[in-house]
Amino acid sequence: MTFRSLALSNIRGNWRSYGAFFMSSVFSVMIFYIYAAFLAHPEVVSGQLVAAAKVRQGMVFCEYVIVVFSFLFVLYSNSAFLKTRQQEFGLFSLFGMTRAQLRKLVLYENAAIAALSIGAGIGLGILFSKLFFMGLGVLLGMSDTIPFAIPQQAVWVTAGGFFLLFTLISLWTTLRMSRTEIADRLKASRKPKGQLVYSRWLALLAVLCLGTGYSLALTLNEAYFDLKVLLILLTVVLGTYLLFTQFSFLFLRLIRKRAGIYYNRTNMLVYAQLGYKMKDNARVLFIVSILSAVILTASSAVYMLAVAGQYQDLKTQYDNVREVIALTMFIGLFISLLFFIASGSMMYFKLFTELQEDRAQFKALTRIGITLDEIRAIVVPQVGVMFFAPCLIGIAHALVAMKALDNLLHLSNWLYSFVVIGVYMVMQTVYFVVACRGYMKSVLRGAAS
Repeated sequence: MTFRSLALSNIRGNWRSYGAFFMSSVFSVMIFYIYAAFLAHPEVVSGQLVAAAKVRQGMVFCEYVIVVFSFLFVLYSNSAFLKTRQQEFGLFSLFGMTRAQLRKLVLYENAAIAALSIGAGIGLGILFSKLFFMGLGVLLGMSDTIPFAIPQQAVWVTAGGFFLLFTLISLWTTLRMSRTEIADRLKASRKPKGQLVYSRWLALLAVLCLGTGYSLALTLNEAYFDLKVLLILLTVVLGTYLLFTQFSFLFLRLIRKRAGIYYNRTNMLVYAQLGYKMKDNARVLFIVSILSAVILTASSAVYMLAVAGQYQDLKTQYDNVREVIALTMFIGLFISLLFFIASGSMMYFKLFTELQEDRAQFKALTRIGITLDEIRAIVVPQVGVMFFAPCLIGIAHALVAMKALDNLLHLSNWLYSFVVIGVYMVMQTVYFVVACRGYMKSVLRGAAS
């Protein structure tokens, strides 16, 4: 067996873990190509599309956002996935594979994923670019639609840029592998979890920070605006981090003291395992919640301003402003979708990177009499909390921010805010159903064997 065939075999065997990462990468490549195809379109470059100048800078900015976010997302995914494969790498090392060969294997795997992601992303980008051009032409008020084209510059920039991104991250992650010895790799999955340590004072500080941030936001006005906004950001971000790293453990501790709840059916196992899942995923939950809050707030604000502008008794004076906002909404829609899909993918990916450990635990539980239905009753609440806790926290942050904007600008168009939130919840629910079903099948198959 060659390294290439071994790498492909590993990808097929770990496809559930790779799946979410692959789809998010494909979507990032697709959106990047669509924007690049517009910027490199012959009629845009030649200046024949005069209206295109209005959105060119916005699209260039979006390209940078996509690259930065894709870099961080791929870096996180690769690092997390390598941690879950320490035992596998330890076995390879025990059978005689050198560190250089391990790095080579990982590079082959990442190269295969990169090639598939880039190829599929550019292919879908070419497929959907026509629809993008049609929609953009309508918003620009063009009499003729933007002709379909496949600019070679866009193809090469997209392929080269993302291949460089994947290469840099692959090199960085493989260099980190040399710091771990064989014995540590083999023992990685058997290391004890340890106690859930938290501070009551830090847990209370989380509540104090969030309460302070919300109070400042709801009373925001023009006086000391910059200072108040800075304080709001600092207190809410710090409070959210402490909420997941400290207060959540205090909350679970309080539940354990309620015997009627904690010892009811499978609740003891649900809350016991949930505590360790929260501990292992606290940073991811924090990132997803802040990410959700930022995107929901930005998307809702744009829609509220757009509707409010439709903009006004002096409508003719607002044509240019209304057109700019409409274009911003159209361009930002794809960025918002990218963030929503990526946030759900992070939770999906993190769930399946812990599959082997969870499967071993549930298999041990079946030996002492736990039924498959009871395993379902344990898994569904745990997965539900992991998926929806950061969503609900992000929505709460966004609603407070929208209320502050409403008070500051004397607007009241909450319907569109709830539409954006509803779309986000639908997407997250779809992710939850898909992830939960796949996770349950894998867990039950391992528990029954």
